[in-house]
This record gives sequence, C-alpha cells and structure tokens, in this order.
Amino acid sequence: MTKKIQLLLISILVTLLLISVPVFAAEGDDVIVLSDVEATDYVGITIDGYFSDWSDKPMSPIYYDPGTSHTGSLYRDETYVYLYIQMSDVGYTEFNGYGFQFTVDDKLYSFAVVPVSGSIGDGNTTMQVIRENGWKTVPDANGIVNRTAGQGDRMEMRIPLIYFPKQPDMITTITFQSDNLGPQVLTATGTPTLPFIIAGSGVVVASLGYFFLKRKRAK
Repeated sequence: MTKKIQLLLISILVTLLLISVPVFAAEGDDVIVLSDVEATDYVGITIDGYFSDWSDKPMSPIYYDPGTSHTGSLYRDETYVYLYIQMSDVGYTEFNGYGFQFTVDDKLYSFAVVPVSGSIGDGNTTMQVIRENGWKTVPDANGIVNRTAGQGDRMEMRIPLIYFPKQPDMITTITFQSDNLGPQVLTATGTPTLPFIIAGSGVVVASLGYFFLKRKRAK
C-alpha cells in the first residue's frame, strides 16, 4: 500500500471518528459532549405523560431554595422545542405554568401552559400553550401534567419551531427561564445538523494534515 493511500485512509478514519461526536447544550452555559452516543440514538420525545423518553436527556436543577429544587430539561429536534419540568417532591410541589419564557436567538417569547379545561387533577391533565402577549393559543403546541400523590407534578410540552419567525434550521440558540421556578436558565444550543458541521470540520482537518505533510516532503 502506497503512502498516499495510507494517508487517505487515515483521513477518512479521522473524519468518521469526528462524525460520531455530536454536541448538545446542557444546563446553564455548560456543554456536554456525548462521545459515546450517536445523534440518531437519542430517543425522540412524545407528549404522552409517560416521561420515559426524557431518561437520556441532560437535566438541570432549578430553584430559589436548594431544599425545594425542581428539575428541568430543554431539548430540540428538527421540528419542535421540548421542555420537561419535574417539580420538587417537597415544598413547592404543584405545577405553575405561567411566565414560561423562551428566548429564541435573542428574541423573547412568554407563554402560559394551562389546562385545556378545568384545573390540574390527579393523573394526566392535557395542557395548552398560550402566548401571553395577546393570549392566543399556539397551534400544534401542547403539553401534559402528571399529578401523583406524594410526588411533585411532572410536565412535558412542545412548541413547533415554525411558530418562531425564523426557519427552524437557522435557529441556533433556545433558552428557557421562569421566575415561578427559579433564576436558572436552561439552554439548547446548535442545530440538528451540528454533527454534520463537525464532520465537515473533520474533512478540513484531515485535508489540511495531508496538504502540509505533502508540502513538507516536497521541500
């Protein structure tokens, strides 16, 4: 095997390795690199009140008092942004869906997540998402709150990315914060094509390595 072919194979290998390292935003300003999980291995979110599809998503504490800490997760795919809230099991246990603030690429949107009818009761309650400015229901947005005795309420919801005045694949940063829960900010950064951007960078790195090695030999 010639040196040129060996270098080409090494370049391809480096590129494939870089493809398998997707990056997802996590709590606050931190970024989690999931080197052992393919982007396609992430479980999709279904708003059904079972919550098991949140088990592989990064979680963050939200609180004013650490003794009554809530838990949240913000996640997006090509179509929706999803939010999960687990209320504390002690103290402030009941869900309050007012003042949910999503900032999409520096533009703020405030929503209320409220029951479709009646009030939140035991078991699952179907929720609707309403834009607080003008009090208009957001099409194709929905949520569910689960109330179980002895536990804090749990909520999951989604908002379609096409609701925001920007093409979904052009949105780079989405954050969530609610003064009813705590001052912490949940952040989802990047686009669904991020692994391919990383892969493209890998191609550039591998190509530059080959270029400089060839140039050095020429000297």
